[in-house]
Amino acid sequence: MPHRTHLTGEDVARKALEMIDELGLDGLSMRKLAAALGVAPMTIYSYFTDRDALLDGVAQLLYGEIEAPSGSQGGPRDTLIRIMMSVRGMLLRHPNAITLIASRPPRTLDALAFVEAGCRALRREGISARDTARAYRALAAYSLGTAMTEAGRYFTEHPATQLAAGPLSERTITRHLPNVAEIGPYLDQLDDAAEFEYGLDLTLDRFMTQPEASLDGP
Repeated sequence: MPHRTHLTGEDVARKALEMIDELGLDGLSMRKLAAALGVAPMTIYSYFTDRDALLDGVAQLLYGEIEAPSGSQGGPRDTLIRIMMSVRGMLLRHPNAITLIASRPPRTLDALAFVEAGCRALRREGISARDTARAYRALAAYSLGTAMTEAGRYFTEHPATQLAAGPLSERTITRHLPNVAEIGPYLDQLDDAAEFEYGLDLTLDRFMTQPEASLDGP
């Protein structure tokens, strides 16, 4: 087997990401990764102590793809929207890694750059440190949740979009599930990107529309 020289930890993590994109998380093994890189299996362990450490490295690379605006253009809301749209783009480019991101927060300086940019935007708006933390939690949950439902075709496969209709079932559906039957057709028709922006606007309204600067107390 040929031996690659000048291999870096980032090279290893990027190749692992390529394999995850193609094969899924379950398709990645240290042995397969070594073969793809053209090195002996034990070589991988000189960069990452085990598969868990490798996956954490992949997660940090993914966070590094997220835009971290300086805030010099546009207001705080524009900055947060740019960050969130970049987060969504990253997650949809790597759907096989969404669950990886959901369990591994950013740790490196590069990975945390977008978090700093978002926090800076809120603090400059006069939002307290406590409420900035709450906003971060809410936006992280929103971005991951929407990515999971979109990648998993949650609403496309939702039973409400496929309610049986016919002479025997129509009356039963209308009687027992009138509201579900009414909204069902819309669930799969609405545009995912537009609905992401709609939900994002609702979420940001809570944190960006403040009567006055909030306090750090409870």
